[in-house]
Parts: sequence; C-alpha cells; structure tokens
Amino acid sequence: MRFTNLRLVGFKSFVEPTDLEIRDGLTGVVGPNGCGKSNLLEALRWVMGATSAKALRGDGMGDVIFAGTTMRPSRNWAEVILTLDNSDRSAPAEFNDSDVIEVSRRIINKDEGTQSIYRINSKEVRAKDVQLLFADASTGANSPSLVRQGQIAELISAKPQNRRRLLEEAAGITGLHSRRHEAELRLRAAEQNLSRLDDVIGELENQKVALARQARQAVRYRNLSGDIRRAEAGAAYLRWKEAVDARDAAGESLKEIAELIEETARAAAIASTAQGAAHEALDPLRLEEAKAAAALHRLTVARENLDEEAQRAEAEIRRLAAEIERLGADLAREKSLKSDADDAVHTLNLEEEGLRQREAAEKDRIEQAKARLDAANDAVKSAELIFEEKSGEAARIDARRRSIAATIETFERRLQKAQAQIASLTEEKSRIEPTPEQAQALDAATARLIASEEASRAAEAAYHRAEEERAAAEARELSVRQPRQKAEQSHAEIRAECDALRRVLASHADGDWPTLIQAVDVEPGFENALAAALGDDLFAALDSDAPSYWGGRDSDTAATGLPGGATTLATYVAAPPALALRLSMVGVVDEDAGANLAAQLAPGQRLVSRKGDLWRWDGFVSRAEAKTAAAIRLEQRNRLHQLEKDLGVAAERAAAAAETHQSAQEEFARRQSLERDARALFTEARRSLDGARARQADLEREHERATTRLASIAEATALAELDRNETSSELDAAREERLQLPDASLIAEGVGAARESAARARAEATEARAAHNDLSREAEMRGRRIDEIARERSVWATRSQTALARMSEIEARHAAAAAANETARAQPAIIEEKRTGLLDAIAEAEKSRADAGDALALAVARAQETDRAAKACDAAASEAREHRARLEAQSEGAIARVEEATLLAQESCSAAPEELPAIAEFKSGAELPSRADIDAKLDRYKRERENLGGVNLRADEELQEVGTRFDELTAEREDCDGAIRKLRAAIGSLNREARERLVAAFETVNRNFSTLFTRLFNGGQAELRLIDSEDVLEAGLEIYASPPGKKLSSMSLMSGGEQALTATALIFAVFMANPAPVCVLDEVDAPLDDANTERFCRLLDEMAKETKTRFLIITHQALTMSRMNRLFGVTMVERGVSQLVSVDLNKAEQLAAAE
Repeated sequence: MRFTNLRLVGFKSFVEPTDLEIRDGLTGVVGPNGCGKSNLLEALRWVMGATSAKALRGDGMGDVIFAGTTMRPSRNWAEVILTLDNSDRSAPAEFNDSDVIEVSRRIINKDEGTQSIYRINSKEVRAKDVQLLFADASTGANSPSLVRQGQIAELISAKPQNRRRLLEEAAGITGLHSRRHEAELRLRAAEQNLSRLDDVIGELENQKVALARQARQAVRYRNLSGDIRRAEAGAAYLRWKEAVDARDAAGESLKEIAELIEETARAAAIASTAQGAAHEALDPLRLEEAKAAAALHRLTVARENLDEEAQRAEAEIRRLAAEIERLGADLAREKSLKSDADDAVHTLNLEEEGLRQREAAEKDRIEQAKARLDAANDAVKSAELIFEEKSGEAARIDARRRSIAATIETFERRLQKAQAQIASLTEEKSRIEPTPEQAQALDAATARLIASEEASRAAEAAYHRAEEERAAAEARELSVRQPRQKAEQSHAEIRAECDALRRVLASHADGDWPTLIQAVDVEPGFENALAAALGDDLFAALDSDAPSYWGGRDSDTAATGLPGGATTLATYVAAPPALALRLSMVGVVDEDAGANLAAQLAPGQRLVSRKGDLWRWDGFVSRAEAKTAAAIRLEQRNRLHQLEKDLGVAAERAAAAAETHQSAQEEFARRQSLERDARALFTEARRSLDGARARQADLEREHERATTRLASIAEATALAELDRNETSSELDAAREERLQLPDASLIAEGVGAARESAARARAEATEARAAHNDLSREAEMRGRRIDEIARERSVWATRSQTALARMSEIEARHAAAAAANETARAQPAIIEEKRTGLLDAIAEAEKSRADAGDALALAVARAQETDRAAKACDAAASEAREHRARLEAQSEGAIARVEEATLLAQESCSAAPEELPAIAEFKSGAELPSRADIDAKLDRYKRERENLGGVNLRADEELQEVGTRFDELTAEREDCDGAIRKLRAAIGSLNREARERLVAAFETVNRNFSTLFTRLFNGGQAELRLIDSEDVLEAGLEIYASPPGKKLSSMSLMSGGEQALTATALIFAVFMANPAPVCVLDEVDAPLDDANTERFCRLLDEMAKETKTRFLIITHQALTMSRMNRLFGVTMVERGVSQLVSVDLNKAEQLAAAE
C-alpha cells in the first residue's frame, strides 16, 4: 500500500478542507513558527488510530477540533481522511478488493464527551481494525518512521527496552505483538472461565443433594399454609361482622339527631326574621345622620379655606415688599459694573499704545544681532572642518599602527604554534608506531573469535534441539492431561451419584425394623412390575415383632399355574423365602396381552407389565401412570448396584490416566531443565563470542586508528612546516611597514591647534546666539501681550453692554412689583367679611346633626337586642349539627371498617365475607368462636411454618433444572479446555516466529546501521547490541558509535549534531530492513550545520531512490528546502487559521530551463 493523499477538515488550525498530496520522492513542508506545520504530522498519526491526547499536544481528545478565533466560531467536529493506493493488493484480505482504500476518522463533541468514528471505504469499523491495518503495513500512529519534534532526543535518551520497538518495526512483528496480546487476554479469560465452571459444577452437585431434602419440607409447608388460610378466613369474618354491627348502631343514632336539628332550625329562622326587620329600620336613620354630617363638613371646609386664603394674602404682601427691595439693590450693582468696565477699556487702550511704540524702536537691533550670529556660525563651520580633517588623519595613522602591531603579534604566535606543533607531531609519531607484539595480539584475537563463533553455533544448535524436545514433551503432557481430567471427572461423578443414592436410600431406612424392600433384589427394568404387584406391602417388615410383617407360607399351598404366556415374577426377583408364595402368584406379561390373559387368572393371582400395569383375578385393573415410591426406591437400589460396579472400573481408569500424565509431566519437567541448561550454555557461548568479538574489534580499531593517525601526522607535519615558512615571511613584511609610518607627536600638535581654533569660534557663536535670542524673545512677548489686550478689551466692552441691558430689565420688574403690592394690601378686608357669614351657617348645621345622631342610637340598641336572640338560636342549631357531624363521622368510620374488612377478606382469602364461614369451616347455627381463640390458632400455625425456615416449593422442578444445567456446563468445560490448549499453542507459535524474525531483523538493521553511519560521517564505525536479557523478545537495544577520530562510546557522550545524525542513521537502517510506506521527519535537521545537512539530504535522496518510502520533511533549513522535489508552504494569512500552498520544484526547474 502507498499513501497518496491526506485531507483535513476542522482539525486544529486547518478549519477549511485542506489536501496534502503525498507523492514519490521528497516532499518538503515549510513555514514560520506557529503556523501549524506539525499539525499535519499529528493529523496523520491521529487518523492511524492515536489514542493519547498528550502525544497530540492536547489535554483531551476534543482539543484536536478547531477551537475558533476572534473572527471565526469554533467547530463541533473534525475529520481526517487518508487515501491509500492498493493497486498492488497488499492490504489485509477483508480490505483487498479495492484499488483505493480510504481511511477516515471523525470526532464529534457531545454533551457526555467526545466520540470518534472510524471508517474504511465508508464502512464503520473499530479503532483496533484501523490500527492492525497499518501495523501489518509496518507503520502506525506510534511508528518510529513518524518522527515528531524532539523525538530524536527521546530516542537518544530512551531506555534500551524502549528502543527495541525499532527492531520490531523492522521485523514487521508489531502486528504479531497485538495478536499475541489478544491471544494472551483470551487465554486468561478462558482459564478464568474454566475455574468458574469447576466452581459452578461443584456447587451444582451440592445442590442436587439439598433439593431432595427440600422437597419433603415443602409438603409440611403446604399443610400448614392450609391451616393458616382457614384461621385467617375465620378472623377476617369476625372482623367483618363486628364492623357491620357498629355501622347499624351509628345509623340509628343519626335518625334521632335529625329531628333535633329540625326544631332548632325553626327557632333560628324566627329570630333571623326579627333581626332583619330591626336592621332594615337603621338604614334611613343612618342616611339622615350622614346628610347632616356632610353639610356640617362642607361649611367647616369653607371656613378653613378662608383662613388659608388670608394667610396666603399676608405672605404675598411680605414677598412683594422683599422683591421691591432686592430689585433696587440689583439696579445699583449693575450701574457699578458698567462703570468698572468702561474704566478697564480705557486702561487697556493706553497700554497697547505704549507697546507698539517700543516695538518700532527694537526692530533695527534685532537685524544687527542676526547678522552677527550668521558670521559666527560660518567661522565655526570652517574651524570644525579643519579639526575633523586633522583628527581623521591622526586616527587613520593610529589605527594602522595598532593593526600592524596586532598582525605582528599574531604572526609571532602562529610561528610559535607551528614550531610547537611540528615538535608534538614528531613525538607522537614515534609513540604510536605499531610494534610486532601488537600485530601478534591482533592475530591471536582473530583466532579466538573464529573458535568462539564455532562454539556459539554448536551451542545454538543444541539449544534449538532442546527447545524442540521440550515443546514435544509439552505437547505430550497436554495430550494426556485431558484423558486424565476426563477419567477423574467421570470417577468423581460416579462417586457423587453413589453417595447421593446412599443418602437417599438411608433416609428411607429409618425405623425399628428393616422392611422387605431392603431385602429384595430385582433385575433392572422390572422395578415397576414388582412395585405394581406388591404395592405398599414392600414396606412391611420381616420381623414377627413388627406391627405388620411377612410371615410366609409353605410352597405346597401355592395356587394353580399362571395363564399361558405369563412368566412368574420370581424369575426376575431375588427375595426372602417369606415372599416366595406371593411372587409365584404374579405373572409378567406384555402390556398388550395382559387384558386377554386376565380372564384366566385363578383367585389370588395377578398379572403385571414391565411398565407397571396390574390385572387382578377379581377384575381390578390399574394402568401405569406416574412411578410409585416403591418403584423409584427399587430403581435407585439397582442404579446404586450398577454404579458401585462402575466406580471400581472408573477408579482404575483414573489411576492409569494419572500415572500416564505423571510420567508425561516428569518428562516435560526434565526437558525443561535440559532446555534451561542448553540456554545457559548458549548464553555463555554468546557472551564469550561477544567478548572475543569486542576484543578483536578493539584491537583492529586500535590498529586502524594507529595507521590512520600516522598518515594524518605526516600530512599535518608538512602543513605545519609550510605554515611556519609563510608566517615568517609575513612577519618580516609587517615589521618593515611599521617603520614607514609618520611620527605621532607632529600629528598630535596639528590636531591640538585645530581643536583650540574651533573652540574659540564656537564661543563667539554662542555669545551672538544668546544676544539674538534675547531680542527675539522680547519681541515675541510684546506681540502676545498686544493680542491679549485686544481679547481683554472685547470682554470688558461686552460686560458694559450686558450691564446696561440688565439695568433696563430690573427697572421694568420694579414697577410691576409696586403695582402688585397695592392690590395685595386690599385682599384681607374682603376675606374677613366672608368668614362672619360662614360662622352662623356652621352653628345651624351642628344642631341638625345632633338630632339625627340621637334617633340613630336608639335604633341601633333595638337591633343589637335582636342580634343576641338570633345568635343564641344559631348556637343551638350549630351544636345539633356538630353532634350530627360526629355521628356521621362515626358512621363513615364504621362503613370504612366494613369496607376494609371486606377488602381484607378479598386480599387474604380471595373470597367475599359471606363465603368466609365456609372457608373457615364454621358449622351453621353454632356459636362463633372468639377472636382471641382464632388469633391464637393463627399465631401458632404461623410460628410452626416460620420454624420450618425457608422452604423451596419448586424443589422437584429445580432438581431437574440443575441436572440439565450440570450436563450443559460439563460440555462447556470440555470446550473451554480445548480452547485453552489451542491458545497456548498459538502463543508459542507467535513467540517462536517473533524470535526468528527479530534475530534476522537485528542482523540486517545492525549491518545497515554500520553502513549508513559510515556514509553520514565519512568514516567512523557504529554497531547495535542486545543487552539486559537472554530472550531477544525482552532484550534492550543499545547503540555504540565512534565518529572519525573518536573512541567507541554510547550516544549520550556525543554532540547534538552527532546524536541527530546517528539517530537518523538508525531510522534509515530500519527502513532498509522493512521500509514503511511513509516517513515524516519534523525538523530533524534543526541541530545540523550546513555540512551535516548536505550529507543528510544526500542520504535522503539515496533512500528515496532505493526504497518505495515517500518522505515528508518539515524543515526551516534553506539547504534542505533546495533539495526537495516539491514544497508545501503552511501560512496563516488569517490569524489562527492555517492554509496550504504547494510548489513543484522539479517542474519549476524544467520551466526555468525552457525559458
């Protein structure tokens, strides 16, 4: 499968639908920080089944949904769609029908949380299905081929066990891990189910025994329930009869109180009539009294209004006098303000005239000061220009002198360094030249390595043979374990059934004398025939001291022979002699022939069938229906005899199976021990091989380093001698140039004279500028004052006009106030004349109101007397009604008790109260028992029933159900045991396959890693080692690398760039072993310099050509961008919203070449 397109909708900052084409070769993604480049990698991991929100830089999975910006609202869902090219038909079988596979994941925000929906080709699937699809393709959400920011550092600092995941990707066993884990979960679940089944089966065996005992208790329970029902019916009937009697007595009392209520009601009506007449006479008198009071009130209000009017007139007179006085004062104030304004305008005119005269006199002085200032500025510029020329020349000469001195000092140090380097290289060359002893040690180490490899191969072959033999012994042990379990289970089942039958038969053997049924043996199949022939006689004793027993008779008293076709029952029964006569008179026939032969029976004879049909000599016939207790007992005894025989056989089989299984277990244990010994020898051989290989590699590396270093020393010595000669020549030239420079003291004197001349010119210019500024400042202040005078004069003129207008207004208001004051002074005399007339009218109105009040008081007294009489009658009627209400409540209570008793009878006895005497078995006409006697019986019956405890009324039905369930669970246990064996075999197969593939992948990846490391570093060496465990499935992966010129060490001791290149080499080594369909590198080249970036890009080109992997590179490096086949740019034109643009660099180069 090949990745072709990634579509994002509403995912993080990609709110609009965005398509990222994933094509062959190198695809670059560029853009500024924070624009959303890494969101593309996270979208790819998310659609492949990522479940960790933290790995996607979020607190919850809902954080992948677009959260909104200041310009756009948030979204409620997000979706990512990944399109795969399946034209090579490499997908799993269930998805291998299409040329194109479309995998999508949509997340929706809901009230209860987020929900993810996975689809493959529009069909909804589980997250696990999507994860397995990509795992089988050697990729996935957690694949090391998807390298996010910082993951290189994580890979470097990761524990060796975590690095092993790279090998698993290379071996393509990530899918095997998932399937093995699933199989282990199923195995644990199956083992738990098997344990539960064993517990349930044991519990069912116990239930069978308990249910037989519970059936006997159920009979006693039913009898007591009948007694309780009869006692409850009697108690319910007595309660109902008492309630009916109480109801009838309450009805009689209600009739008596009804007559009393009628008498009191008539008396209350008469009193109410008299009360109404008295109250009707009150209304006209109240009306007359109200009219008189209203007239008096109107006159009183008129008098009060006149008083208030007089007060208002007096107040108006006082107000007008004060107003006239205030207006006079305002007029005087306005006249004063107008005079002040006129004086101020005159003063301002005089000041303005004086300022304009001074302005004309100062104009010539300002022009003279300006000319002096211009001349001084020109002198300053000329002096400063001369000073700058002198200073610049002095600075240049001084800088050149210091530069020459620094150059001389540098050349002297270089010359000393070159001489010291030549001496050091000469000494090092003499020290590291290889000796004969070192060559001999290297040859000996190579010989030991060859011997160790041969020993390791032999130990590995022995270990594999021991592992196969152990697996065969394990399979043998598994094959004999099930027969043993079945044999032991069969033996336990027979033993349990024997024990149950013995307990059942022993429970029926209680008594002082043994019964006949305990001494009889009947052939299987004839139990019903014997039970039909003897019936309850089988339970009689054989002891003559028993109340009923079998005494027996002589055989010569036997009856005549049986009809033809009948076989005597004694043929099939082994019984005591006392039963011989009875058995000889019973014949066994077929069911169809019994009716015909019955007519031939002699007195005392009878015929029976094997099913239990009975034909007696006197014509009595009994058909076989349900089995009798005697037949069941006989069958149980026969079954017990048969089981006792089978029990011995089952015990022998179980012992034989146990012996066979024990032998297989011992063989399995022995093979396991041999396998452990072989593994230990193999491990020790591998350890010796690793030591020999490391020793040989160390010696070989030391030899190579010495050879390489000698060549480097020779080259460095030549370069150092050349550098020494060149430095000596350059040093002589620099010393000659320093002697040609001019004298520094003469240059300093010229600069000092130019500085003094410039200072004098600046002082004169400063003095001229100060004089000119003073004159200009004074002129500016005069101009501002003249403008202020104009504004002030305008303000004072306005004030004068305003004062004149207000004077006219005040004079008019003063005249109006004087006229109003004359009118107000005449008003009090008019008001006093009106008050005198109102006082006479008020005295007449008060006399009329007093006469109407006396008449109304007399009528009110008469009405109150009638109210008291009516109230007494109403009280008597109310008391009678309350008494009736109490009686009605008592009657209703009695009726409710009758209904309650009726309902209780229906609920407890399911019968009407009239039917209860029959249920309680009361005799007609007899005296009813007391409630106390009935309740005592009921309590006694209930106590006896409660003493029985919990009784199972369905014991017989449950016994049958338990038997059926027991058979079903036994079959289910066998199925579960078979599934466990299959799962163990599958897990063993997966482990063996994973080990083989992982070992092969390790060798391939290690070889590729060494090659790629050398290519990236232009030399050096590196290797991978499995550590921390003998089992490759549990071992960790450690990286040892040695860049050119350095000793072999772990990655933690390397620089940042070296670590990045080493991790990149490891990732690409995995690709070469098992290339993934896509590889995403997020800013992996960030710590690399230009040289390392160039080697990194060159390796990317080679990997893209050698594998079918499609590379997606997220980068900020300009050099990396230039090596891409196409570029995608991620921008944020709108804040918080990412957009994607693309450029095909190959097509762009072709177009540029064409132009």
